[in-house]
Amino acid sequence: GINAEYGLSKNSWLDIPELLIPMKNHGNYIVRLGHVVKWLGEQAEELGVEIYPGYAASEVLFHEDGSVKGVATNDVGIAKDGSPKDTFERGMEIHAKMTMFAEGCHGHLSKQLFDRFDLRKNCQPMTYAIGIKELWEIPEENHKPGLALHTVGWPMEATTYGGSFLYHINDGPLVAAGFVTALDYKNTYL
Repeated sequence: GINAEYGLSKNSWLDIPELLIPMKNHGNYIVRLGHVVKWLGEQAEELGVEIYPGYAASEVLFHEDGSVKGVATNDVGIAKDGSPKDTFERGMEIHAKMTMFAEGCHGHLSKQLFDRFDLRKNCQPMTYAIGIKELWEIPEENHKPGLALHTVGWPMEATTYGGSFLYHINDGPLVAAGFVTALDYKNTYL
């Protein structure tokens, strides 16, 4: 794909040389995460991996030696008053040779593992951000599959980390347009 980075001010823009930007997208694909997840799930199931969509893991299970044994899922079909509905299903214990935790950087199970195994020792502090993304359908003549544009600067102040992106997605005349801002910003009127 084509990669371009721009610094923005209120009235102009500046093409930023690639060597100053840590994002290197040459040779990479622009994909829709939903399609990748579906494909990965199919690949995993063909290899015998069990996937339980719609069931949240609620607890990490441990062997007597302290190693991870698996997870327990939560009960489902519970009314607001705590009583079981007609659709009630008891949670289950899932034991595995390998358990993969993919719940994000601040998931409740991950935090338990961070503490139990001291996984954050000697690590840099995490950086948190908030972002929005929309998919835009654009005229075919304006679509450039593989084009990735990144910006920094305006409308944010120089002391605020973040920027925007436009990714021209390969499957149709779609553009993923987004904006990300680090959560340590000072100006609440961004």
